Amino acid sequence: MPSIELAARLPGPVAYVLAGGASYGAVQVGQLRALAKTDITPDMIIGTSVGALNGTVVAEDPGGAADRLAALWSTVTREDVFGKTLPTAYRLAARKSSAIDNKSLQAFIEGAVESRDFADLKVPHTAITTDFDTGEVVPLREGDLISAVMASAAIPAVFPAVERDGRRLVDGGVVANVPIGIAAAQGAQTIVVLDCGFTVIAPQKEETLRANLMRMAAIMASQQVRRDLEKVRDRTVLYLPGPWPIGSRPDDFRRSQELASAAYDLTLEWLAELRIEGPGRYGKAPSDFLAR
Repeated sequence: MPSIELAARLPGPVAYVLAGGASYGAVQVGQLRALAKTDITPDMIIGTSVGALNGTVVAEDPGGAADRLAALWSTVTREDVFGKTLPTAYRLAARKSSAIDNKSLQAFIEGAVESRDFADLKVPHTAITTDFDTGEVVPLREGDLISAVMASAAIPAVFPAVERDGRRLVDGGVVANVPIGIAAAQGAQTIVVLDCGFTVIAPQKEETLRANLMRMAAIMASQQVRRDLEKVRDRTVLYLPGPWPIGSRPDDFRRSQELASAAYDLTLEWLAELRIEGPGRYGKAPSDFLAR
C-alpha cells in the first residue's frame, strides 16, 4: 500500500510531465521512485527528449517503471547514447547536417522500451518534437513509438532530424523542454512536473563554445517554463524537487546513480510534507533558484 496519500486532493485528469535534459534524466528515476510511494497515478504522460524515453517506460509499465529505469540508468554511458566518438571541430564543420548519426541512440531506445507502437502503451503518452522547418511544436501520440522517441531526442546539429509524415522533426526541447502548457492543453487539471534541472546548468570553470551553447539553451528553456507556468495558474501543479544545480555536463552519464538517489530523497521528503489546498503551484522550478 502507498505510504503517502495525496490522490484524493488532486483533480483529474493527472498528467506526468517529464522534461528533457540528456544525462540529467537520471533525476527522474529518483522522482519516479518517490512517486511510487504515493497513491498518485497518471492519466496521461507528456515527455520531451530524455523525458519522452523515461515517460514511455512509465506509460508501458506504470507499476514497474521505476525499477526498470533504475536498472537502465545504473549502467548507461555516454557511448550508449552518442556512440564511441564525437567528431573534432573540423569534422563537425564539414558535416552536412549533424555531428553524429543516431544508430547508437536508436539501439539504446530499442533496448529500453519493449513497445513499438503508441497503441501498445497502458497510459496515453505524448512525445514532444519540433518541426525543424517551421519551428512548430509537434506532439506525437500515435504510430511508430521508436521513431517518435528518437525524434523527441534528436538534438539539432548533434543528431539528424527524423522524418515522419513529410516533416523533419528534432528535439522537442527546442520549443518545449518542460511541456507544462501542452499538458494543460490536453486537459490535465493536475500536472506533476518531473524536471531534470537543465535550466540551472552550473557555470563552467572555462568559457568554452560548448559551455556557452549549453548556457544559451538553458536560458531559452527557463523562459519557456516561466511562460507555461503563467498559463496554468488555475491548475494544480506539483513541481517536484531535485539536486539543483547538478554541476556536471548534460552529456556526462557517470553520476546517474548519485543523481537518482539524491532526487529520491529530496522528492520523498517533499511529498511527505506536501499539503494541497486547491489549485496553484506547489514547489519551485529549478530556474527559480537563479532568480535574483
